[in-house]
Amino acid sequence: MSSTYCIASGQHRWDFFQKHRWVSPEFETSPYYASWQRCANQCSAIHWSPPHIASGHTLSSLIKRNQTLIDCAVTVVEDTFDLLHHDPIALLVTDDNGCIVKRTGHSTLIEKLDSLGITDGGFLSEGKIGTNAVSLCIDSHQPAEVFAAQHFNQHLHPFGVCAAPIFDSLGKLRGTMALIKMATEYRREHCVIAVSCAREISLQLQLHFEQENMNRMIAMHNATMANVDDGLIAWDANQRIIMVSQQAEVLFQLNAINVIDKNIFDTIRFAPNILASFEQNENICHKLTTVEINSEFIEAILSVSQLQDGSTLLFIHPINKIRQLAQQQIGGSAKYTFATLAARSKPMKHLITVAKRAVKSKSPILLCGEEGVGKASLAMAIHNECEFQTGPFITVNCRAINDENMNRELLGYDADNGLPSKFELAHGGTLLLEKVEYLSQELQSALLKILKTGLMSRSDSQRLIPVNFQLITSTSSDLSAYVAQGSFSRQLYYAIANHELTIPPLRERKDDIALHIERIVTDYEKRHHVTIHIDPIVMDTLLAFEWPGNDPELKSRMERILLNRSSNHVQLKDIPDHIMQNSESGPLHSVPMQTLEELEKKAIINAWKVYDGKMCDIAKALAIGRTTLWRKIDKYGLADKMR
Repeated sequence: MSSTYCIASGQHRWDFFQKHRWVSPEFETSPYYASWQRCANQCSAIHWSPPHIASGHTLSSLIKRNQTLIDCAVTVVEDTFDLLHHDPIALLVTDDNGCIVKRTGHSTLIEKLDSLGITDGGFLSEGKIGTNAVSLCIDSHQPAEVFAAQHFNQHLHPFGVCAAPIFDSLGKLRGTMALIKMATEYRREHCVIAVSCAREISLQLQLHFEQENMNRMIAMHNATMANVDDGLIAWDANQRIIMVSQQAEVLFQLNAINVIDKNIFDTIRFAPNILASFEQNENICHKLTTVEINSEFIEAILSVSQLQDGSTLLFIHPINKIRQLAQQQIGGSAKYTFATLAARSKPMKHLITVAKRAVKSKSPILLCGEEGVGKASLAMAIHNECEFQTGPFITVNCRAINDENMNRELLGYDADNGLPSKFELAHGGTLLLEKVEYLSQELQSALLKILKTGLMSRSDSQRLIPVNFQLITSTSSDLSAYVAQGSFSRQLYYAIANHELTIPPLRERKDDIALHIERIVTDYEKRHHVTIHIDPIVMDTLLAFEWPGNDPELKSRMERILLNRSSNHVQLKDIPDHIMQNSESGPLHSVPMQTLEELEKKAIINAWKVYDGKMCDIAKALAIGRTTLWRKIDKYGLADKMR
């Protein structure tokens, strides 16, 4: 069948429809007839109305939205045109709305299309330019051919056009590929070319989306691996390392570039029980172990997953993170610093000066003093001053743990799910051992070993675990007496008592009593939104009391006084009788007059306490000679009280 015959036949049918608005029965089911009927109500078949053309920001947005389609189509369109450069054709790529996003072709044909407004950004819609291959293709999602007079508008009759759909990897229509040829030269094989080009563009789109998804997955994988705490090392069936994550590099101190393709067991030396699991193809879940890398021992928690293809995934769980969780459950916060300690008195100021020197030595510190003098508070202040101040503050009361459980509690164990030792939990921080004199003999040996080597073993294991922390011990007893009795290790005593700090009792720090009271009152005022005034004579009475229970007793009794006060002005009547009767010197009207003898005896006793039994200093303070002092001591029978 010749092109001329086809053109003439189609022209006759078009003329008949334009005159009568109906066609012969055999043409009634044609998609062209349905399109003509729609176009008859929307546009002219005689006069030409150029398509809408996007420009400016609208065109830029369209190009940006379809950039992937354009990128995939460029090579296909240009290669096809180069291959058919001897054949005057035009190639158009449109989006799913019929907007031309890419156009190329023979200059003569391009000029004719330009004259009709069929250019970049033009919308080839049926309602504007009549029946056309692009709109039919978009509606049907199938290749469409519109030849000569099959176009509704007569200005398109000189052309033969074939458009084929372009689909993405999900089967969604992304646009069309159209081939335009002069009707007199159009052949059926031109439709085959358009369909082939559309399929090639669809394939390129699918490859692009697959590559994009792959890149996205890789990026997400890399981002995930970079942001998770766990490290990952993978090796193949030949035991060759194929992957080392960034976290694994940090946790195992490796350089991925240097170990990739190396034998895993030449790179990392595992414990025998871990190697046995590898040999038996057993998976491992959160196993605490020690590995050797570059002649260094590294403690780690490992999980192993062995895959069917023989490859293995080694997950390295950061032990520091797990320790931090345990430390949050067990450890406490060190809320005191040297600046916030109640230290207004000279003895406490001097003690803090010495404590700061002790901190710089990085050696163990022994805190001594009566119950309640604030040894734990001073330990917190030391922690906040030492090099481990950002680490945990772990407190263990040795007396509170019975002998049977002490080893397991303090040293931990590997059995069952395992329990980390207190020394491990204190790693990178401070460990305070309260009432250290109650430490068992076995733990004394273990502690001495830790201080000497920096290594420890759990109660049921020989595995060595490196630990590093600031050790602070405290006692309310004479530790040297325990050493003399043989119940406390002499070597450990020397190791922990290099820097011994003794906190004076509260009765020897009158200025600190006043500071404590001020802080207690201030805190009470904030909590209860009141203003409290302490009568000076009340303050004198409180300062005169010896406070045998030290800080806790002072706080407890002051809280009770403030709670039971008769008004916001605390007076003597608000003070308990126990304090009034046991004050060394209360207000004159509240205590009976004393004889000269009693005053002399009390003066000698007080001077003895202040000057720690130094007779020269006592005599000088009392403004009497040493002989007179001895005579009065003998006269008043004070010798026994001063021993």
